[in-house]
Amino acid sequence: MRWRIGLGFVLAALAAAAIAVVAGEDGESSAAVGSGKPPVVLIMFDEFPADLLLGPDGRIDRGRYPAFAELADAGYWFPNATTTFDSTTKAIPQIMDGRLPRAGGQPTFRGHPRSVYDLFGRRGYDIRRIEAATSICPPRYCPGAKTQRPAILPQLQRGRRERLERFIQSVEARPEPTFWLAHLLLPHGPYIFLPSGKQMRVGWQDLVPGVNGVPSFHSDYLALHAQQRLQLQIGYVDRQLGRLIRRMRAEGIFDRSLLVVTADHGISSESGVDSRRDTTLANIDELAPVPLFVKVPRQRRGRTIRSYARTTDVTPTIADVLNMPITWPVDGRSAFSKTVRKRRAVLVVKRDFSRRLRVSAAKLSQRRAALLRLRLRRFGSGSWDRLYTGIGPHRALIGRPVGGLAVASKGPRATIAGRRAFRAVGRSHVVPTQVAGSIDSGPGSQTRDIAIAVNGTVEAVGTTFHLRVDDLQSTRHGESFSVMVPESSLRRGRNRVQVYEILADGKLRLLGSG
Repeated sequence: MRWRIGLGFVLAALAAAAIAVVAGEDGESSAAVGSGKPPVVLIMFDEFPADLLLGPDGRIDRGRYPAFAELADAGYWFPNATTTFDSTTKAIPQIMDGRLPRAGGQPTFRGHPRSVYDLFGRRGYDIRRIEAATSICPPRYCPGAKTQRPAILPQLQRGRRERLERFIQSVEARPEPTFWLAHLLLPHGPYIFLPSGKQMRVGWQDLVPGVNGVPSFHSDYLALHAQQRLQLQIGYVDRQLGRLIRRMRAEGIFDRSLLVVTADHGISSESGVDSRRDTTLANIDELAPVPLFVKVPRQRRGRTIRSYARTTDVTPTIADVLNMPITWPVDGRSAFSKTVRKRRAVLVVKRDFSRRLRVSAAKLSQRRAALLRLRLRRFGSGSWDRLYTGIGPHRALIGRPVGGLAVASKGPRATIAGRRAFRAVGRSHVVPTQVAGSIDSGPGSQTRDIAIAVNGTVEAVGTTFHLRVDDLQSTRHGESFSVMVPESSLRRGRNRVQVYEILADGKLRLLGSG
């Protein structure tokens, strides 16, 4: 099931014509800055569907994502920017060298001998970088550079918070011109981070293993659950972006810096599929759009440019803004150029290189607007409170005290995973907002509607599920549950969490507590 409604609903903000940018004789932008060597920061996020940033007016949702809204206020925002590839180890290099991915290319400096590093390295910039999935910076600029890319999985399992913190702290006023580059494995899963900067559980492993992987992709409920947690993790990303902006301002370098923020690709919200990261014509509206913000030195006001920029345009845009000629062949163009403003289609190369998917800009805008309307109906905007009240059955129960509801006798036993965390909230960086575990219901594939009460009040509702565990999708795990509750529902110290079954007559039956 795709989350879709009629395609007639088109937000004006998504369909509006591009804002004109004065161009020079060569068709490139007059947004170029004067001479000098300003600080430059390039951030590439990972698996970031751009439209999750949007509110009902088609602009950045300032209530949930204030830092991205601040960046749009300060720089150029390209809401129609898209990737041209959906796999990180080729999608990130194309950002750095401006070339469409090619079969067999390796994500190293040998596979990409000329890149954005050359723009700065040959001009005497000091280079500070975090490459999570590539090794593009050559030894001539990055002594000790590895000839093989780093493994991604271990970095997803641990250290993401710490690497991001080190990067933020490294951005500072320096006597020598400096280029900072970071590929950060966020908001990519595992989904563990919250907008407050806390974590919803200890460690990367999900409380129900597989709840956000292929074994869960058959479930409409778990598709919504994944979207919910992804939005929370984007809230965490926004918080850290805000910290970076504040640090740059405190260091006195924000105004004179070039700051570029983008991502490698998105991820779909589909259910009934084998992959949410393999682009098709059915999901290109979620996998292709990526964030793109360009804050140029000494910029005095933000502007929205609705050109269909691509990730291959990032390095050409940097070169254009800083008047740095590119000395190698590129497929991209400056995002401020006439060429980009004239684009009327989106291109994504299939990861097996079997074909190039194309969709018209008009059709993509319609589909994105339809998805936006449905997401807002599910998850709301502005305050985070609505994120928890728009999905699940019997939502009228949310906010009601358990003492005011008819409670039936006990049913099958529910075991809450990691329940010790509820006994000492505030003593660590963990705020256990994910209530998950298993139900001892015996053989079979039954599911049930459930309510989660925190300290005596129903805070969220959900549906139990069975994860599929083999390729034939015929064998199932036992009955499990996973529901998100608001961080505000948990008080400092000990908390009481209860799992209830919602019966047909509206009564609640206690299954377990922690």
